[in-house]
Amino acid sequence: MASASPWQLFNTSWTLHRLSPLHHKKDCNTLLDNQSALNTYAARLRDQLTGDVLAGLQATNSTLDDDALSKTGALKECTWQSITSPRAAASGRRATSTSFPGILVTLTYENIVYKAALLAEAKSSSRRGSARSGSSFLPLLLTKCPNALRQTIISFLSSNFDAYCAPLRLPSAFLCLGLETFVDELRNRAGSSSDETVEDVVKELQLTLSFSAAIAPALRSLNVGISRSSLAGFLESDENNSKRTLNQKLRCPLIPNLTSYLETHLAMQLDLDGSSPDQIAKQHVRLSKVTCAAFVLGSDGRMKLVVDSTQSEGQGEEERVAKDQAALHASETLLRAVIQKAVIHDQPTT
Repeated sequence: MASASPWQLFNTSWTLHRLSPLHHKKDCNTLLDNQSALNTYAARLRDQLTGDVLAGLQATNSTLDDDALSKTGALKECTWQSITSPRAAASGRRATSTSFPGILVTLTYENIVYKAALLAEAKSSSRRGSARSGSSFLPLLLTKCPNALRQTIISFLSSNFDAYCAPLRLPSAFLCLGLETFVDELRNRAGSSSDETVEDVVKELQLTLSFSAAIAPALRSLNVGISRSSLAGFLESDENNSKRTLNQKLRCPLIPNLTSYLETHLAMQLDLDGSSPDQIAKQHVRLSKVTCAAFVLGSDGRMKLVVDSTQSEGQGEEERVAKDQAALHASETLLRAVIQKAVIHDQPTT
């Protein structure tokens, strides 16, 4: 069976979970790039989903009765594939630049296809996976399926690999870091046309602020929109923010400029990225969602990375490819940050 392309990780709305190491020594010493082992687990999952299981394994009646699955039809195929990173696609599409070792699980029903992916960042995978034969460390689980089916997949991973799975919540500071990292990558790759590239890739930017009931019982959230034409202004360096750091590293000025703007014009004191000593703002106001044309990232553990290969009107081929390539690199950088977050999720966050 052919390996899965990492392109299937993009242009899909995923729900995020973090996974402890998968222990599979009782069945095989290696899992990644071991198609025989992957076929075995695919058959087991298919049997569990269809109820064709022997005594000792629980049939998933609750999954089959779920309203969201009642219109899908019968399960036709369940496949597990290793994810590879080809240097060039047969269609001539741009190649991904970063390897994300992992497994793509595809559930093909009569009327719909559901997916899940288990991912590791390249360096993390090689270090942790080779250290202990019989286990694989794929810390990020992505799922695109109804909740009942998602819980069945999680239960399967737990029972077959002795793995612990938990929702991956993304705090306000991480959403800020993710947004700024994405913009930084775009600007670094675009060079002299950085502002134009950011505008073309990000387009309209919307930030959702959430408030605790203690300070705003009648206001649960507030959407702050930054138009395409205003983005460049928020990326200009401000002397008042020159000393601002995040995790001891200077960052893009977008968040501090936005914070200063809201304080000046709306009298709202915010600490979205955790860089301010203001404990009140930190406790009661947070960034809960970032939405733009390039990606969606939410504190509830939802993510979508959009890679747009369409040609913009009035752009030449070389210019379009350069911007698309910059957007792809930025998306890969953001995905790598989410994988790393799944690894270090047990550390205290705000």
